[in-house]
Formats: sequence, C-alpha cells, structure tokens
Amino acid sequence: MTEPTPIVMIGAAGRMGRMILELAAADAKGFKIVGAVDRADHPMIGKPLSELVPGAPADVCLEAEGPAAVPAGAVAIHFSLPDALGAHLSWNVQAGCAAVIGTTGLGDEQKKMVEAAGARIPVLFTPNTSTGVSVLCWLASEATRLLGPGFDVEIIEMHHHNKQDAPSGTARRLAEVICEASGRDYDRDVIHGRVGQVGARTPREIGMHAVRGGDVVGDHTIVFAGAGERIELTHRASSRQTFAAGALRAAAWLSGRRPGFYSMNDALGLQPSCNK
Repeated sequence: MTEPTPIVMIGAAGRMGRMILELAAADAKGFKIVGAVDRADHPMIGKPLSELVPGAPADVCLEAEGPAAVPAGAVAIHFSLPDALGAHLSWNVQAGCAAVIGTTGLGDEQKKMVEAAGARIPVLFTPNTSTGVSVLCWLASEATRLLGPGFDVEIIEMHHHNKQDAPSGTARRLAEVICEASGRDYDRDVIHGRVGQVGARTPREIGMHAVRGGDVVGDHTIVFAGAGERIELTHRASSRQTFAAGALRAAAWLSGRRPGFYSMNDALGLQPSCNK
C-alpha cells in the first residue's frame, strides 16, 4: 500500500493554501499534512491548523517557518508572496524537502533562485497548476509550429480585481511557449497593450492584454488570426479547486524524485515541456 504524501503548505492562510489543505485533509489515503506556514504577523500563528481549515489536523499549528524536520518524501507547496520565496526556498533546501512552486509574479532573480534550488532538491515550478492549462500550453506550442508565421498571435487574460501582477504568470508562460516554438524573443516581440497611433501590426509581435474585474478565477485565450480564418484556444477556470487539485497531483508525482527542475508537463507526461 502506498504511503500518503507528506505535505507542507507555504502560504497556508491564503485562499489557495486553505483550498489545498482542505482537499489534502479530505484525502487521508493520499496526503498527510505535516506543516503549515504563513507570514509571522498572521493572527493565527501558533494556533492549531484545524481552527483555520476544516478537517485539518489539530496537532499541526500554523507557523512562520517550516518544520525543523520533515518525513521522507515530503513536499512543500508554495502559494505565498514572491518576496517571501527566498526564505522559504532556503528552508526547503536545508530540510531536503521537495518543492512545488505555484507562486506567480516572480522576477528574473527569483526564477534563477528556483532553478538553482533544483540542483539540491526536486523542484516543480509552474505558473498554473491546472491540468487543463498544461494541455493548453502544449496545444499553443503545437499550433504555433503547425500554423507558421502566416498567423498573427494575440493573448487575452482576465482575472479578479484583486490580482496584483499583470500579465498573469500563465499568460506570460503561454507567450514564452509561442516564442520558443516560433523563434521569437519575449522581451522584443511581446507587446503589452496598445494605445495611440502605434502603426500597423508587425508579423512577429504577440499582443498581450490583461483584463481585471469581478471575481473571475482565471480566463486565458490565445488567438491565431490568419487570412480568412481564425483559431482561438481558451481555458476558463470556474473554481480554485482546479488549481488546488493540480497542485496536489504535482506534489504526489514529485515526492521521492531525484533533485532536478521539473514542470507540470513532466508530471503529466506531456512533451515538449511547457511550464519551465
């Protein structure tokens, strides 16, 4: 019988953290919650996790740091703020604990930090833990390759009005995938919105448009527009449970792996890897 995957939740008091913990607590055969971490000034620090998350164990408290020791095969799932990632990753490496990183809005230095951690521990980094988004990413790469340069590409993403980063990590990754498949350069060829007399659209540019409003969980559409025809690939998330379930699926896959830098595509067996 397979032992449950030990889970440490980083960003446990956030919406995604609580959702992941609820699903993990409801699946005792699949997962065991062994740690929960959030910011030091959170009012629930030091209190039993069961007071924050229904069904969570009462013998695990919300803490400001990861546990000093973790069981073999433990995986930390990160959904915290980007500024906190460095400290949490340092704990990950010291504890020898694998990491699924779903935190978005990372800068170049933070991304390098994530990749460097993969030399010491198993790290799976993805801007979106949804299984459907991973498939969308793969489809975007294939569509770009098959359609060729005769199709203009635009990306539209929409999220709730509280989202702080733009474009979303998923939209950025979709653009990166398309750039990789077509020989484009993200910094040179991705255009973030348009205003004024910008002139005719150039063949290489990828339009990126971020829309914010209401309680939209996450919508992403890629438009491939050619002469006389248009293809649109769309993923719409109606519940955060989609991302929570995907994060746990990734954690179960990552548990016990060799040190390295992995993606959701690795976890799902999709090639080429899209969520670097």
